[in-house]
Amino acid sequence: MRRPGSPVSLLAVVVLLSMVLDSAWLLTQEQQDLPTVKPDSSLNVKFDPKTTRLTWDCKQNTTYGECVLIHKEKGLIKKKVKDNECHCTFPDCSLHGGVTLTVQVNVNQRRLSERLVYSNPGREGTAARNFSCVIYDADFMNCSWAKGRAAPDDVQYFLYTRSKKRIERECPHYLKDSGTHVGCHLRDLSGLTSYTYFLVNGTSQETGIQFFDSFLLLKEIERYNAPDNITVHCNESHCLIRWEQPRTRQARSNREFQYQLDIQRWHGTSSGRNQLIVVFGDSGNRYSFPKPGPKAKHTVKIRTADARKARWGAWSRPVEFGSEEPESSLVHVYILVVLGTLVCGLTLSCLFKRGDPERLLQVAARHLGSRIATTGCGDGNTCHVLTPRTDLKQKPCHFPWLPEPLATSWGA
Repeated sequence: MRRPGSPVSLLAVVVLLSMVLDSAWLLTQEQQDLPTVKPDSSLNVKFDPKTTRLTWDCKQNTTYGECVLIHKEKGLIKKKVKDNECHCTFPDCSLHGGVTLTVQVNVNQRRLSERLVYSNPGREGTAARNFSCVIYDADFMNCSWAKGRAAPDDVQYFLYTRSKKRIERECPHYLKDSGTHVGCHLRDLSGLTSYTYFLVNGTSQETGIQFFDSFLLLKEIERYNAPDNITVHCNESHCLIRWEQPRTRQARSNREFQYQLDIQRWHGTSSGRNQLIVVFGDSGNRYSFPKPGPKAKHTVKIRTADARKARWGAWSRPVEFGSEEPESSLVHVYILVVLGTLVCGLTLSCLFKRGDPERLLQVAARHLGSRIATTGCGDGNTCHVLTPRTDLKQKPCHFPWLPEPLATSWGA
């Protein structure tokens, strides 16, 4: 058994200590090779919500960087930072829900990182709510909103629009409810671009008011008018409905529209509704269908919507086609025929009763367009025969109860 102070034990202790020291030195070298963050370093990050631009203090020898914006709806948005640049600009997005921004840059082979939280100032629940806008008649726009649930009584809201060129404009005509702005009417849309930023902020003597903002694609909020110049032309078998696309804020191709047709058959004061028909604009703004019966009158109404979103506008005025006139005319003819038949029957009946056969024969000849010929009957009596006249331009009337030729015989 060796004693603790023997040379062999001392040698083992020396070897063990040398191994521990070598491992510690190697670990220290590895840590020096990794980028570190200075505890007292600060980039002084600032965010401008109007331009969505993030800036920070520039450091020497910045070789790499990245900006990150975390949005509640759009998620993670990253932007690369070029060498020796100390800013980045994010795409337009709404900010009323707050965003978190982060900057990471490498300075002298050391990574510096800083985080900034941008929140909506003011009391929670005071911002305008239920915000919406609609463009109508191609030249006008109405926006509306409701008072925040936690907003004080003296709150006042203001609407601003901003185009991509960063041109800001306040609402020129407010709509009010008990003195509070709850809407805006714009009569001039010339300053708005296809993608416009809307901001509703507020003021109060009692508390801070949160803002509401939104980006709207004007194409999606435009409600189209009914089509122009609706016409209906019918032939013996089909009817063709034509129309022109409505006037819109910006020129659009036919395929960007869809139309809904409501064709109804009228019965006096009531109407029977048919199934609505959808026709897309690439069909040439026309619709053909089998011609309805000639005895029925129909109407057609048309309305318009975007081809990608069925947000229908107002109906056009009804356009009538077809008529009940042919049926009415035919009824009149039937009535005249019946009345004429009755008059002739009554006349002949009276003549027979009065015993005046020669006069009866003359009336019949006049109606039938015939001549009266007198011949012998062979039994000593005289016969009167009606023979058709060939010099008449019109065809004589035909009465089925009078045989042709008509011959009568009376004693001389």
